[in-house]
Amino acid sequence: MKKLLVILLAALMLFALVACAAPANETPADPPQPEDPADTPAQADGTDDPEDPEDPTDITGEIVQLRFMDVIPNPARTEEFQRMINIFNAQPNGIEVTLESTPWDQAHQNLVILGAAGNMPDIFYMHPTWISEFILAEWVLDITEYYENFKYKDILLPFVREVLIEYDQISTRGGVFGMPKGLTTHGMYVRTDWIEEAGMTLEDLETWDGIFRAAEALTDPAQGRFGFTMRGGRLGGEQMGMFVLSALGGRIFDENGVAQFNTPEGIAAIQRFGDIYFNGWAPEDSVNWGFTETVQSFTTGVTGILNQTTGTVSAARDAMEDGTWTVLPFPRAANGNIYCKADAFLLAMGANSPNSAEAFEFITFLISPEQNLSYGKVNSYIPVVEGAADDPFFNEGVFSGFVRSMNDPNFVRQPFYGYFPEVSEFMEIVYDTEFQRFLLGMQTAEEFANLISEWLTEHQQAFMAENPDIAVPMPRGTN
Repeated sequence: MKKLLVILLAALMLFALVACAAPANETPADPPQPEDPADTPAQADGTDDPEDPEDPTDITGEIVQLRFMDVIPNPARTEEFQRMINIFNAQPNGIEVTLESTPWDQAHQNLVILGAAGNMPDIFYMHPTWISEFILAEWVLDITEYYENFKYKDILLPFVREVLIEYDQISTRGGVFGMPKGLTTHGMYVRTDWIEEAGMTLEDLETWDGIFRAAEALTDPAQGRFGFTMRGGRLGGEQMGMFVLSALGGRIFDENGVAQFNTPEGIAAIQRFGDIYFNGWAPEDSVNWGFTETVQSFTTGVTGILNQTTGTVSAARDAMEDGTWTVLPFPRAANGNIYCKADAFLLAMGANSPNSAEAFEFITFLISPEQNLSYGKVNSYIPVVEGAADDPFFNEGVFSGFVRSMNDPNFVRQPFYGYFPEVSEFMEIVYDTEFQRFLLGMQTAEEFANLISEWLTEHQQAFMAENPDIAVPMPRGTN
């Protein structure tokens, strides 16, 4: 709790600075572009079902105003949300939704400021790692009752229903605090033309060992080419951790809550990943790169391999020639498993909202099959409801690499770094800072591993002492 209060105080002190940091509609430099607007549906699915309960606002005739905040805006995404909002607002339900947005790089601290001020939006996008922090601070509403009566509950994908809701929320946090809207996982974006020039095949990159060999083979500084896209800035620690967890069998902690990064296997994996940078297989300035810079380096021909999610497909399509790139399933570990992230931003409701029923009605509309499929195409997300498997957009071409990865019988979802509220501090500050210090030669792999292991172990064991019934985060297979 002390650390949470420190975060709140720091956030309040930075309020004036953040308020001026970026306009509300500032967007990343990698905007996904929509499909032909004519192909997007013009009506919602089932929103005017006569069997739906009568909206209480019809009794008074008053319009209920709702604020909806997006935290990862870009032009196409904003246009798609506004299209859906216009349809929803046109329904005779007595509800009017207004779209707000905040740039991703400031999203967490801006929501902390709003939460501390008791001014959370009625509906907002919440990253899964923020859940514990926001629950403890009482900024997010428990929507279990609404979920139990959710209109589309029975057609949610099994992974969404059983892992993202039942396991991640109900089993570990005692309730439902957000509805997944678009499923994402990681894949390896690769320059197929570079692979061919190097005398390699795409099959060579199916494993992590193959990725490392390709990173070296594709590097040609004389041509300004580097084999791998290192993310040394924000969330760079997490990307490094995806390889380390593959080497650790997906385990962050043992059954006693002891972090495994400073085991011999963990230290060796950290060193091997860092050697990509130390050997010059990644650009020197990538030590400072975040999301935008990594995507741009790949799409502009600086790097040949990029670890990214489904959301980057549209940016690559817009910037690159067909046939020069593709997306491969996430690499296999030495034991044959694919240890990968697979999650979703959550549609959450502010605890301070006086209109929770109306807010969930809007969430239901957003997840309705027609709207969810359209949203998935525009933003390159796998829809959370059934139907995408039959659509060529998702089962053919570059997008199919993600689908093949998640459908693989050896796919294992990597665990969260913890359910303790300080996990946001670790992911947003500690992990990235210490990983960057390692890349800069300011500490060894062993020192880095010891520091993050001790930090995680301390907080995990403290959490276990106070919450003995909550299981240690573990990898979870989809089959």
